[in-house]
Formats: sequence, structure tokens, C-alpha cells
Amino acid sequence: MKYKLLGRTNLLVSNIALGCGALGGLYGNLDELPISIVQTAIKNGINLIDTGYWYGQRRSEEILGKVLTRIPRKTYYISTKVGRYELDYARPFDFRADKILETLTKTLKRLKLTYVDICFLQIHDTDFEPNQSIILYETLPALQMAQQSGKIRYLGITGYCTRKIIEVISKSTVQIDIFMSYSRASLNDNSLGEHVPFFTNNKIAILNAAPFSQGLLTEKGPPLWHPASKHIVDVTREAVRYCQSKNICIEKLALHYGLNFPGIDTCVVGAESAAQVMINLHIAWLEGGLQPLEVRVLQRIMRRYFDKLENENWEGINVRAYWRRLQRLGLPTMSTNRFSSLESLSSTVTSISIASSKCY
Repeated sequence: MKYKLLGRTNLLVSNIALGCGALGGLYGNLDELPISIVQTAIKNGINLIDTGYWYGQRRSEEILGKVLTRIPRKTYYISTKVGRYELDYARPFDFRADKILETLTKTLKRLKLTYVDICFLQIHDTDFEPNQSIILYETLPALQMAQQSGKIRYLGITGYCTRKIIEVISKSTVQIDIFMSYSRASLNDNSLGEHVPFFTNNKIAILNAAPFSQGLLTEKGPPLWHPASKHIVDVTREAVRYCQSKNICIEKLALHYGLNFPGIDTCVVGAESAAQVMINLHIAWLEGGLQPLEVRVLQRIMRRYFDKLENENWEGINVRAYWRRLQRLGLPTMSTNRFSSLESLSSTVTSISIASSKCY
């Protein structure tokens, strides 16, 4: 197993990490007990586990909390996420300081840990929050407070729109050490490449998540909730069928591509079984790379199918659906109404103190 320091952190991380979205049921029921999946990963050299409340609305964290009690804490790093919560259209995001800190406390309790190595601010669709000031002046400072209190070792940020992530990082006065990209360094969309220099120059580590583009680049196909357009899905299916005609597994090509994407530090990959963990590991361990036929097939599907997509993506699709749904519910401003910011909390406490002092 290859290991690498994540940017300016002191985390020496395996080149493949275990994503635990599957533990939360994002891709259906698991084939076997979660303990087998996690133990297989740890025993074979994977030392970074990624989870979050969003994965099954706490289910992934709860399962990991039971599993990790059987695994020595020194054998792994763990990352989680805050900011995105419920499936309810009216309550998907909440960046208030009090909500962020409350969520982190509950996450640690579910995981049965006193700290996490990385906490990502999850802003996959920052259009949900038209005013970024709450993220810059409330959310990130709140996470910095949690870091200073020892609940978090390093701060990260994750999102689908890389340009907006860069904007947040550039404006933030709080140091962000790690960026988790997803579905942007894959066969169907390699647009992360143009942004790698920004992160490298700022010593920000890059985690490449979802090399299978959330199930698109698999023989099983994407889940029903996948936001990709019909055009993207159809083109990808053609590529999958071509690989099958050559007895080549597109998952192997996709993971090899994601693992070796220039500029990334590690690749976050999910698994629904211990056997799948081992398959992913064998691809990560490939010293000689792909076989000649696999290389030819990879080159062919890139030219014949994926290059024609020209990095077509699903950026903003969920956002438009979100706003339409809010309008139907009669809640068009729900997502922008925020309360109890650090400044308002501070000013409120000050006002109360002054008023109280005048009573004596």
C-alpha cells in the first residue's frame, strides 16, 4: 500500500480510502455485515474512513460507531461532514454556528469518539445558500472553535461545484487544509484537472471521491436518485456495453483512472462487501498498471464516448428542483432564513448583560 502526507497536515494516508456512504444505504442493502467491510479495509492497509450524517441521515455514523469499538483508534483516521442534513426539501442545509456545533457533538457521540481527524463542511450545492457570508463569517469560525477545543484535527471542505469551493477558500480567514472533490476526476468528467494548481499552490490536499461517478461507471448502473441527465446516462451505458463486449470491467478502468488522476492525494471509494473492498485494493496495488487490452479499451471509450460529453455534468440540477419544490410548498425563502449567528449571539448576550447591569 502506498501512503502520502495530506498537504500540510501530518496525516499519512493510504492512497485509497474507504467511503461509507454504502453503510448508510445510499446504494441499497449491504451484502454482508459492516464489521467485515471495515475490518477487511483496515487489515489490508486502508487507514482513512470517510462518513457523514448525510449518508443515511446518521445511519452510516451509527453503524461505524458500533464497528469502530472493535478496532484500535491508532489504526485509522476518520473524517465526517457537517452542513447537509435531511432529505426534506425544506431542511437540507443548515450552516448556523449552533447547528454546526450541535451536529458535530452528536456525530462524535454516535461514532463513540472524542475527536475526528477531519471535519468537512459539506456545501455540495452552494446555490442553496445565495449569501456566502454565513459560511465565511459564521460556519467556518464555528468549526475553527471546535478545532481549537480538540474535537477536530483538520478542517476540510467538500462540494460538487469546484469553482465555488475555490471562491470560499479564497475568501476564508479560517485555514482549510483539505478539499474533497467528487465525480470530477472520473472517466466522464475530468474537470478537476484544471483546478488542481490552485489547491497545490495553496498546499491544500485533494481527496478524489466517487471515481465511479456515484454508480454511473458500473455495470449495475446508477441509483434512481442520480442527478445525471438522460444524455450522460445513455452515453455511459454505451461505454459500459462496449467494455462488456471486450470482457473488460469498466469499474476497474474507472477506479484505475481515479486513483492515478494527477494531483490527487487519495481516492475515496465505497464498498458494499468485503470482497468488493479486496477488488478495489487489488486495483490500487497494481504495480504494472493495466493490461495492454485494458489500456486500448480505456483509450477507445474515452475517444468514442466520454470525450464527446465534454465534461457535461449535473451542476445546478438539484438546485433548480429544490427551488421549484420550495415554491410549491409556499416556502421560497426557507433556505435563506438563518438565526443565532455568532455575531447575533454575541450582541444579544451583550445587550442582556448591559440591561441586567442597569437593574442594580
